[in-house]
Amino acid sequence: MEESSFSLVEKTIEKFFENFEPKEYLYLDVLYRFEEENIEEVLTNARSCKLPKKYHSYKDLLQEQIAKKLSLTNNDLFLYTENVIYVKRFFQVETPADGPDRRACGIPPEMLQEYKKRFFPNDEYKARMLELLTFALDSTLNIKKINPSEFRALFIPVFVNISDIVVIESSELEDLREIRGLSYFLLREMFEKMMLSIAEIILFHFSNQEKKAIEFLSHYGIHETIDAKGNHYKPNPILDESNRAWNMTTIRSTMIQHKKSKQTLYDKRNDIIAIKKKLNTYRNEHKELTKHLYKEHKEYEKVEEKLDHIHQTLDRLEYTDAKEVKFLENGEEKLYERKPLITHLFKSEDLLLNQKAQLHKSTKELELTLSNKQKEIYVWEKKLAESESALKNLESHGHPIDSQYERIQRALAKTLSQR
Repeated sequence: MEESSFSLVEKTIEKFFENFEPKEYLYLDVLYRFEEENIEEVLTNARSCKLPKKYHSYKDLLQEQIAKKLSLTNNDLFLYTENVIYVKRFFQVETPADGPDRRACGIPPEMLQEYKKRFFPNDEYKARMLELLTFALDSTLNIKKINPSEFRALFIPVFVNISDIVVIESSELEDLREIRGLSYFLLREMFEKMMLSIAEIILFHFSNQEKKAIEFLSHYGIHETIDAKGNHYKPNPILDESNRAWNMTTIRSTMIQHKKSKQTLYDKRNDIIAIKKKLNTYRNEHKELTKHLYKEHKEYEKVEEKLDHIHQTLDRLEYTDAKEVKFLENGEEKLYERKPLITHLFKSEDLLLNQKAQLHKSTKELELTLSNKQKEIYVWEKKLAESESALKNLESHGHPIDSQYERIQRALAKTLSQR
């Protein structure tokens, strides 16, 4: 059922590409740029069925069909980025046999420097090249799909194609020789960073004990190796700057320790997030308690004002024999008979004294709670300061194993770059 379903999907996709005209998406005869919506029918079909094992994902099926449609070679590049698909044809340009401009396709360095400043005033090409490289590591340079010898044959054309894409997208250049000259110019600056980025990805997968990463790294050693297809690999050790050879065992040991150190760093950052969250809760509670206490104090002042008014009235009644007396209550002045008023005042006084006692008790309790909350805030602020200081110290000095990891990363990047 699954095979017939895929067979049907494959035929539908092939039929789509028979009628598809890619020239509409072509730039300077070397770069195709498709939006997902341009091939939505293909994507919908490719995602709708279970693919044969030879495909890692529907993107591989898409790459296969586009490669067939455009007659792509191994030196051409297919990149499936976020919502955009690039197909970059590798092109050759005539370069001087010798001379100072040979490595820049004959373009003077000062002209390339001027182009760089004009089109990339803030060195935007650096982040863009590394970003496109991550997508290439998911397709053409995916170590789950290729072996070391295939990697050696592919990585330079991939790098050049990536640099070409960045130049074509961001510049106004149309002459392929100028494009390639600027491309080489930028690539020379980025080559080491790109190799280090690849080494980092490989070591990451290796530290997670992924089978393909282990198989890939196992080819780099002091002894000849043979892969599952019977291909022989000459000794190609991973040598660092001290000429020390790193093998699978020593790399694994370092990666285990490095992973633990990174986990420690991750845990400390999470601890700080938790402390900040706790501190924020305490501060909000302190704020609400302060508001509540303020209201209680205001209420206490109102009760005292009412009691003071009652006491003033009682004092006044002591010195008068009038049968009727004016009394202000609840903002309204009325005429009251003397004796009933005195009785009323004493009852009101009792109620207010009880209310005053309750308010006094509640404010004291609130003040104590507020004081304790402030102490908790102080304790957690101290914890936060200590944790942030410890994290800053750890980040600035690093873990002792970090330098060893970086030696391996640089050594692997250097070994990978040897052709």
